Amino acid sequence: MSRNASSKRLASSRVESRFSGFFNSSQCAPAHEVALRLRVPGWADGATIRLNGQPAQAQVEPGSYAVLRRRWQTGDVIELNLPLPVRLLEAHPRVEELRNQVAVMRGPRVYCLESPDLPAQVRVAEVGLAREAKLTPRQDEKRWGGVTVLEGEARVARQGDWSGRLCRELSSAPPAPCRIVLIPYYAWANRDVSEMTVWMPLTE
Repeated sequence: MSRNASSKRLASSRVESRFSGFFNSSQCAPAHEVALRLRVPGWADGATIRLNGQPAQAQVEPGSYAVLRRRWQTGDVIELNLPLPVRLLEAHPRVEELRNQVAVMRGPRVYCLESPDLPAQVRVAEVGLAREAKLTPRQDEKRWGGVTVLEGEARVARQGDWSGRLCRELSSAPPAPCRIVLIPYYAWANRDVSEMTVWMPLTE
């Protein structure tokens, strides 16, 4: 809630979290023209604003503030919709350790792969993602009071036995499909000793 100099209520707000994005509504009743600046995060491509159910006359650009200036009426409602698509990110090419690897984000949240969510005998380092990988959000109420996980298909390239070797001929075996579950980065290391990675090899 915001207040003006005379301590009268300027706006009330409600924020909801949904699978498709965040939804922010405000009811405003100042006595004069006021400019409201709504923050549009840099990750929010496709963000939209509606005023009383209609598209708002405002420039909406990720990484900036959308400005709504008008004489507000009691009961005016602003809706700010921030889509949360799943995105694959790559590192700068000069970060050699991360070449040809990708990380997964949904909205502002970084996801990771943890060994307890893999089939037996599959190691974290063996799992890669294709460019066209489809990762679907799902609310899992059984994990830590409820978190949104990402489910989809990855590729597993078996590392095999490297005992006594520093290099070997490249294997001709194609990666095998594997179902995976990604969890928010903040939630890892809550299930005994485990392996975890944020960056995964990019596979064909």
